[in-house]
Amino acid sequence: MGSRPASPRGLPRTVGARVSGRGRVCFFAPYLWPSFSETPIDFAGGAEVQQAALTRGLARSGFDVTVATCDYGQGRRVEREGITFLATHPPFSGLPVLRFFHPRLTGNVRALLASKAEVLYERGSGMQAGLAADIASATRAGFVFAAAHDSDAQRAMPLVELSRDRWWYARAVKRADRIVAQTESQQRKFREEWRREAEVIPNLVELPLRVTDAGADRAVLWVSTYKESKRPEWVLELARRLPQIRFVMAGVVPPPPLTPEVFEATRIAARELPNLEVRGHLDRSALTEFFSRGSLFVHTSSSEGFPNTLLEAWAHGLPSVSIFDPDGIVARERLGEVVPDLPALAVSVERWMSERERRRETGARARAYVERHHAPGTVIDSLAKVLDSVVAEVRSRRGH
Repeated sequence: MGSRPASPRGLPRTVGARVSGRGRVCFFAPYLWPSFSETPIDFAGGAEVQQAALTRGLARSGFDVTVATCDYGQGRRVEREGITFLATHPPFSGLPVLRFFHPRLTGNVRALLASKAEVLYERGSGMQAGLAADIASATRAGFVFAAAHDSDAQRAMPLVELSRDRWWYARAVKRADRIVAQTESQQRKFREEWRREAEVIPNLVELPLRVTDAGADRAVLWVSTYKESKRPEWVLELARRLPQIRFVMAGVVPPPPLTPEVFEATRIAARELPNLEVRGHLDRSALTEFFSRGSLFVHTSSSEGFPNTLLEAWAHGLPSVSIFDPDGIVARERLGEVVPDLPALAVSVERWMSERERRRETGARARAYVERHHAPGTVIDSLAKVLDSVVAEVRSRRGH
């Protein structure tokens, strides 16, 4: 779920390069600027939420952090919260086919070279990973690749459509100085299918001070991106089958080249369901209020990496009923229930909503779990150690 934490007031200011003893790290993250912009830009998915928190934490830890990100009008080179942002290209501009070369390829290469990074960090499969790896090789920098989805660890690359991007991504995996996996399952896949070792660093989640009382009689919540793969229509069906239970949906409305069609269809269908409320994008200030209205969280996508929305729900003290269970954590740690299909989901939701104390106890267990394993400080320290080791290798081969 997207979020836009508060940032210092005022316009971003133009800055020059900075020097940091711990290392110069550049995140190649095209859609990260909306997480820092004071002007509302309603796009920030789970990957962007993660990377925004990581860049902030690493900057506070002494790294010189740069982000190569799309040009939303913020300026070619600006600073926000101690992080330098280098604009690459407008997110959705250019003529089909030609835009691959200009403004996208030219803009990305320009920004990545301007970062003068000792380490380039890229999250997610496809062309971007390959380009980051090639720029790192050309500049004798290090390259750290981070998986964003289970499919990133699969050699079949089910989510990478173009043969050009598949070729480029394979180069990135082979040439990465370090690979970061979200789960042990991804780690295993990288070893089995790519013959590459990966270090498991869990996703982080900010821990709200106020925890929701899951035992209260409130709503069943769903947060995700409004697109077919996330199956928002399952929540519509739950609302039809369980009219006595209130449901609230919220999430990212996909930007171009995707369409808002799924979101609009969901809103239209909800007009005939008095027990269903459909909302759009939520920023950080609205997220705690949203979770405070819930008693249970449902997750309907079967293909993920480690869903940020699950972590958010657990951090707020809500148990979950989900189709997907990363590394078997939900079942093993008793953070809710895992179900195989929509009929089972409906049965489970109805049962959980009738068991107040079970929700309250499970929600408390979920909160304690994320405090132990997904607190920002713990995760950022783990990534910082990886980056420290790569920086040391880069400085050694550059003769520093």
